[in-house]
Amino acid sequence: MADIILDTNIVLDYLSPTREKHLDAVDVLEQVLESDMYEPVILAAGIKDTYYILGRQYGQRREELVRDRLDSFRQIVTVAELTGDVLDRAFASDEPDLEDGIVRATAELRNAAAIITRDAEAYAASTVPSMTAREFLQRML
Repeated sequence: MADIILDTNIVLDYLSPTREKHLDAVDVLEQVLESDMYEPVILAAGIKDTYYILGRQYGQRREELVRDRLDSFRQIVTVAELTGDVLDRAFASDEPDLEDGIVRATAELRNAAAIITRDAEAYAASTVPSMTAREFLQRML
């Protein structure tokens, strides 16, 4: 199976029904999970970012819900570790944002088939193609 790297914005879209691209994220993840061709991968570093953003969105009184949803989500995908090799490549990359550098480095080191993202400008120089959820469904499945 080929890895498909899910950018943090796709994870946020999937977990938050109020986000504009929620249904796209749900569609792509369902298709990838049903496929024998692809393995959805999220970054360990992205888990904390997702937790922080959803925690702010839903408020402290919903912290347990956010934690439970994120924990359930991480159990249906593969979680890529944040390693020294990933960090070395991320810091050396030409990505203007370190988080994007970490996503790109992870995708390249894992020889992923694609990075699914809503950030059209990120990953342009990556050896791994990046695309939106809709583009992935049209091109890859």
